[in-house]
Amino acid sequence: VNAGKADIMTVKAELNKLAPVELKCDLSTLSPADRQVLVRLIEAGRIIDQLFLLQVNPENPEILAKLQTSTDDNDKPYLDMFNVMFGPWNRLDHDKPFIGKKEKPLGAGFYPEDMSKEEFEKFVAENPDQKKAFESEFTVIKRQDGQLTAVPYFLEYEQYIDALCNLLTDAASITADPTLKKYLNQRVADLRTDDYFQSDMDWMDLAGDLEIVIGPYEVYEDNLFNYKASYEAFICVVDHAESAKLAQVSKYLDEIEANLPLPKEYRNYSRGKVSPVKVVQEIFSAGDTKAGIQTTAFNLPNDERVRSAKGSKKVMLKNVAEAKYEKCWIPIVNEILAPEPLKNVSFNAYFTDVLMHEVCHGLGPGILKMKDGSETTVRNELKDYYSTIEECKADVLGIFSYLY
Repeated sequence: VNAGKADIMTVKAELNKLAPVELKCDLSTLSPADRQVLVRLIEAGRIIDQLFLLQVNPENPEILAKLQTSTDDNDKPYLDMFNVMFGPWNRLDHDKPFIGKKEKPLGAGFYPEDMSKEEFEKFVAENPDQKKAFESEFTVIKRQDGQLTAVPYFLEYEQYIDALCNLLTDAASITADPTLKKYLNQRVADLRTDDYFQSDMDWMDLAGDLEIVIGPYEVYEDNLFNYKASYEAFICVVDHAESAKLAQVSKYLDEIEANLPLPKEYRNYSRGKVSPVKVVQEIFSAGDTKAGIQTTAFNLPNDERVRSAKGSKKVMLKNVAEAKYEKCWIPIVNEILAPEPLKNVSFNAYFTDVLMHEVCHGLGPGILKMKDGSETTVRNELKDYYSTIEECKADVLGIFSYLY
């Protein structure tokens, strides 16, 4: 732990950039059964935290254990920083290490550290039968007896998946919400096979007071190819009144799609046929979504099969957005805006901008037909550029569509 640590004052200065917030969330509307469900789900979320820690870096649990058991008071800031960043690298400063000197591998814990992009691509070219497994979002690439091999998540993380499934099964047996019961039971089955299609379809139909999503989704942590999905969880209570207001936007998705600045043949009217908007209060988040920067909203699922069949769901985390607005945005705009434009700053304007960003993730082409007749996805074609381009697309297109 003591080898090559960044200066303690530097670490404290980095921590001081962050604004601690106690999230407010009204649980008074929840039934006694749903409160019991919450206990199980938060325990499940803590397992997601452990899973993601491993995905970032297989050495993380050992580093964390040393920090947690250290009797040196000077290790406390390093532990706090580690817990925020999910590892020894500062996510808010280009992954600069603050414990040790090791650079963060581009492929995180998804690939052998000594594997290059060229080696991976050469192996796939020479073993086309392995292409699907190697490029799957839900496999870890290992080196066994000098040979690259793809190991499914459900086998690589079996011990964690078993514990996770037990908690979700327990929660499903308690809830009186039939849509949540169906989703949780199907998600248990899917976690054991890494085929999440059916439970993603069921997630689109959640209709109760709890909004839950748990599993591997975003590919941002894999900076080698943007192939591998990281585990995350959102555990939230639904604000039904606010959700009904924002659902108005869903009526105009085809119209917004028709207004996109691209040739007609690339417009995709099937992708957003069902596009629910939920406003929620976050109770607990875990894994990938909690590392470094807190998510204000999310748009899932990413599976193009589900998007083609049911669209995608936009979930707006209102209490997180309010905390960011008060603690981050207002101090910034007070500093940089003149009095006249400052009058137009409001939480509603900011919240609607975030909504339009999320809506626009689900617009535009998703599945592509190539000249040879084969099908692929935008994600697979853009590889490591996908995350950056997709976020820029949602930002720019969100403002473009907002004006419309």
